[in-house]
Amino acid sequence: MRKAFLISEADNIEDYRTQIMSTFGQVLKYDSTKKICKKLSGDGKGTAEWCTNVANEQGQILISVLTCEESLEKMRPMAEGLMERYRRADEAPPELMYVDRGCCRIHAVSSVEQLFSDWTDRGMLVRLDIFHWIHRFDAALRTDHHPKYALFKSALSAAVFAYNKDDMALLVQAIRAGHPTNYASLTDSQIIELRISKYDLSHYVRRITVSAQETCVRVQCAIDLLKGAAGMDENQVHLFKDSAAIDHVWENQQKHLECIQDPPGRNMYTITKYVTRNGVRLARYSTVRGSNSLEGFHSFLPDMIPGPHCAAVPFQFYLLAGIARWNSNRESASVQGRKGRKHMVYMSPLVHRLNQRCQELFGEVEEAKYRPPVPAGDERIGLEYLFSQSSEPFSTPDHYAQTRETLQADEDEDEDVPAGVAEEEEELQEEDDDVGYSSDGERDSLTPLRNRLCLTDQAVAA
Repeated sequence: MRKAFLISEADNIEDYRTQIMSTFGQVLKYDSTKKICKKLSGDGKGTAEWCTNVANEQGQILISVLTCEESLEKMRPMAEGLMERYRRADEAPPELMYVDRGCCRIHAVSSVEQLFSDWTDRGMLVRLDIFHWIHRFDAALRTDHHPKYALFKSALSAAVFAYNKDDMALLVQAIRAGHPTNYASLTDSQIIELRISKYDLSHYVRRITVSAQETCVRVQCAIDLLKGAAGMDENQVHLFKDSAAIDHVWENQQKHLECIQDPPGRNMYTITKYVTRNGVRLARYSTVRGSNSLEGFHSFLPDMIPGPHCAAVPFQFYLLAGIARWNSNRESASVQGRKGRKHMVYMSPLVHRLNQRCQELFGEVEEAKYRPPVPAGDERIGLEYLFSQSSEPFSTPDHYAQTRETLQADEDEDEDVPAGVAEEEEELQEEDDDVGYSSDGERDSLTPLRNRLCLTDQAVAA
């Protein structure tokens, strides 16, 4: 059954590549994961160490490559191919790119700026993902099981963000409308503290970064407070390893305060829909800030490859098919995908061919809001990228032609593995399994300090 699926997918592989390489965005997220590389077996086992991905503001994947290392030399072809894609499609350069490192010009031009120099020269800003910045403080903490751990992390989040006052007032109005008699005696501050959930805050109230100077003051106050008795548990054990440890981490992270600020005047939210709650119309927001959507992709990525391990040929097919489906699902969940698209398919070039046929036969297209795919360039994706760096010369068409011939010619070989051995291998896989990119940012485990929320009249950063 699996071989039949692969033979069928071999005919779709060019459509998948075209769809992925016709994806663009104005706010990009750049990050890497190791977890999926452990599934590569056979001749390719141990050759890939990193899977590097670039996503857009909708969470769609623009490129995904496997490499043996994350050096500038190894990553430069990926970056050049992506920039060439934008030039070939006459797309404007991205406005913003979120990363987990390589954001600052501490001594010289940062590594990310070197990779995407054409874009940064034309005004693209590089920003550090805020949740990665917050998690860097873990190096100075004893354990994440300390009772004051969540409090400190929430305080760091509160030091970075302020909440839009108008959105908050509208949400309070909606809460009050649900029980006007019971909530009549409560002040707005009490409603916020007692009745507004973390879910409500994340979906109906926009957050804006405060200035770097204000964040610095707030973080310093939180650290000074928790250095004392407020940072101890019931056994008098401190949250921080020692004062020197937290001071050292804080000194290093102060350099990134400018990197975590929203670009001035840039709207970081999109209204996905309107919700009527107790007769009050609320806007539901989705943010383009940070790399949470990409980390959510990383947590799902290993599931695209079935089983604990996979040979190189089926690995590539599963990966491209999975990314194409992921992108189609993200498009259907976006504002753009819910307005005007009649058909949702996992191979978007099919819609292009449908439009061509309808234009020829009926004089009009079926999908007016569909964007035709961009002709494929010299970009490599998935294992193609790894093979092209280790095999010279490497031809993508020849590679897939040879793969199709191999799938058609090979007989289906079923390995008879004793049950005991199979169970043992599966158990070892579970023990070796790491949490990978189980995104804290995606589920946002930081509970806001509702009694100390900072409200602002601003809708965008100043």
